Amino acid sequence: MTAKEYLSKIQTYRRTMQSYADRIDELYHEASGLKAIVYDKDRVQVSPEQKMEKIFGQIDEVAEKYVKARLRYEQEVQKRIDQIAGMEKSDHERILRLRYIETDSNGEQITLEEIACRMHLSFYRTAHLHGEALEAFRKKYL
Repeated sequence: MTAKEYLSKIQTYRRTMQSYADRIDELYHEASGLKAIVYDKDRVQVSPEQKMEKIFGQIDEVAEKYVKARLRYEQEVQKRIDQIAGMEKSDHERILRLRYIETDSNGEQITLEEIACRMHLSFYRTAHLHGEALEAFRKKYL
């Protein structure tokens, strides 16, 4: 595994956690839309109580997965924060933290272009520093 793959793995954990949170929201929305019992001539459809019980059972299952995913995410982020903080050059530490730990306002990974602006460097210098930082991280930790 490369340093980039290793550091990017927390994005996977973040997306997994977010997908569980989104699923819980969907299930709550589904539960709030249940109607009263519907009688159609001689047939009675599934009662709202049975459907509600099923939905809340699903919510419990997904919530348990969410808690596990969040714990794993937090552990992995902290591990990488500690490793990045141990980098010898402050520019390497800063670029890796901005790229792999911090997120933009939408919760997405910060681009190298944005990092270049924040560090007051050209994009090409930032890309070069990023490569150096990844190599230094690989040598130190992987």
